[in-house]
Amino acid sequence: MIHASLVCRGCFGTLYAVTTICAPAARLPTWEVDHDHTPTSCPLRPLLPLQGVAAHVYELPEATRVLSEPA
Repeated sequence: MIHASLVCRGCFGTLYAVTTICAPAARLPTWEVDHDHTPTSCPLRPLLPLQGVAAHVYELPEATRVLSEPA
């Protein structure tokens, strides 16, 4: 699944989020969130890509620092 409408708090650039479920028994998806086109001037660049296992993209570590609030 591809998550739409994510915006970086640091540079206001577009982010993509991709989820995968590796095994049918996996209870939570694995996420990867990163800039669509990484700007060199983004102050949050060291925090990306966000990666991890969570029920929702906003539950990833550092998500509150990187992701804009949901619309």
